Amino acid sequence: MRGTEELARLRPQLMAFALRRAASREQAEDAVQETLLAALEGLERYAGQASLRTWLVGILKHKLVDGFRRGSKDQPLAMDGDEFAHGGPGPEESSMAAATLAAFDRGLRRLPGKAAQAFILREVLGMDVTEVCAALSVTPTHCWVLVHRARGRLRACPDLGALAAEGG
Repeated sequence: MRGTEELARLRPQLMAFALRRAASREQAEDAVQETLLAALEGLERYAGQASLRTWLVGILKHKLVDGFRRGSKDQPLAMDGDEFAHGGPGPEESSMAAATLAAFDRGLRRLPGKAAQAFILREVLGMDVTEVCAALSVTPTHCWVLVHRARGRLRACPDLGALAAEGG
């Protein structure tokens, strides 16, 4: 079937897209697998009004949001510092990056639940307002208010303010 070959050909592009938006490589891989499975199951319903890649990316976005929804609300938002380490920066830069991530995580934990979720979906994952509204069941106005308040509270966060003063 020609469709399955095209799906396989587009998998690396989907994986790259998911890696930029997911919290971990495992979450990205799961979302891509779920996307391809959903596409295979619904291939006969694909109307061809958009390119296959566009259709798949739309499915993938929804799978990423579903994965975000399934995540525990009590789970810390930051990852282990080792997951961010790579060969480039030295110990000082790595230490500053870890401190920045830890401060950002503490700031996010101080936000009300929906404000933190709206901020992550909009500012970290880069979702548009309509997608955030659908994920959180809020109106566009409420979404903008949540993100605006989250930004303000994060700016006022003492941990992040101290890092900004240090040049971090």
